[in-house]
Amino acid sequence: MVPKEILSLQHPIVKEWVELRLDKEARERSHQVLLMGEKMIQELGAKGFLQTLITTKPAPTIPASECYLVTPEILKKITGIPAPDGFAAIAKLPEPQDLRGKQRLLILDRLSDPGNLGTLLRTALGLGWDGVVFTAGTVDPFNDKALRASKGALFSLPFCQKASGELGVLFHARTVYLADLEGTPLDSISPSPPLALILSNEAAGPAPWTEKNAEKIAIPMHNGVESLSVATSGAILLYKLSNL
Repeated sequence: MVPKEILSLQHPIVKEWVELRLDKEARERSHQVLLMGEKMIQELGAKGFLQTLITTKPAPTIPASECYLVTPEILKKITGIPAPDGFAAIAKLPEPQDLRGKQRLLILDRLSDPGNLGTLLRTALGLGWDGVVFTAGTVDPFNDKALRASKGALFSLPFCQKASGELGVLFHARTVYLADLEGTPLDSISPSPPLALILSNEAAGPAPWTEKNAEKIAIPMHNGVESLSVATSGAILLYKLSNL
């Protein structure tokens, strides 16, 4: 694969790549997403996900349909990172899937921090969960910060996006748990799949619809600590509920 070379910051395709990073509508319209970071790009390239490799490194070995060689300044503009590691890429945007029948589902309700969201996606994938549901108002999992935190987890972890009123079909014959400070202590429950875990907005907490549809569970805290971040508490709950 012989790379095509781009030397101008004003090249039209550079503007398109920047738009993919910044604009959710552009991602959905083109069905593409911008990736950054050598390790993630190597992993996804090995699985055949890459359409376009963008790099400052001559003679790249990461497989992709096409390759562009760019200057460090162009890569900074594309990624928005002051010191990128030399790699970006374009991949086809993963498609939502039907999650009915999945044994363990993570439901992220209105999470606003992309770092928290990305960390939870990576954790769910690593612990063998079967899918994730994003409710309306949840931060876009394909924005640049969420992607960096998740390491591209949604290329392997099935997902869908649902309004809260559309979740009934996924709740059928399934035990649904809600992380809540006033819930039953985690060690006191005896869960069995199929099940779902709801993690709520970092500041607002659980929405009224979640309390009507789920059993509240909590992580016992000690030494005056009232709560943990949603990423930390979520990781503990995901681990506990994946080891039944």
